[in-house]
Amino acid sequence: MNLKGKLMEFIIINDLIPVQTRWRKSASSVGRMFNDVFHMLDKNERAGLTKMMYSWGLEDANEIVETLRIERSLHGCAVALMGMHRIFEIKSHIAEENADEIKIHATECMWNNKKGWTPEVCASIDGYERGLTEGIDKNILHICTKRRSAGDDFCELVLRKRRD
Repeated sequence: MNLKGKLMEFIIINDLIPVQTRWRKSASSVGRMFNDVFHMLDKNERAGLTKMMYSWGLEDANEIVETLRIERSLHGCAVALMGMHRIFEIKSHIAEENADEIKIHATECMWNNKKGWTPEVCASIDGYERGLTEGIDKNILHICTKRRSAGDDFCELVLRKRRD
C-alpha cells in the first residue's frame, strides 16, 4: 500500500473523516433515497410525500428562526431558505430584492443531472421550502419559476408578499 493509502487507512481507523465529507455523502444519499422513493409511489402517494415535506418545513420554522436569529419577514424567509440550501450543497444567492419580492437564484445543486431527477421530484422537495416559508411568515408566497431540472440555467425561487 502506498503512502496515500496508508494515510486514508489512518484517517478511517482513527475516525478522522472530515465533517464536510461525511455531510456531503449523507446529503447526497438522502437525495438519492428521496428520488428512489418518489419514483416508487403512485400519483396520490407522491402528493402525500409532498404534503409530508410541507409539514416538515412548517415544523422546522420556529427552530430555524431561533437558530439563525432571523426576523419573520420577507428577507428572513430568504435567509432561511439559503441556509437550508447551504446545508444541502445548493449554491444560491439573492438576485433581486425589493420591499415586496425577493428572487433567489440557485445555480448549483448536487442532485441536478442525477438519474431520475425530474422537475416533479424538485417540486415535491419544494414542499419543504413552502412549509418553511409559511411557518416563518404566513404572508409570504413561495413560487418556483425556473428549474435546472427542467432545462433552465438556474432555479429561481420568488418570495412575494401576499396581496390579499
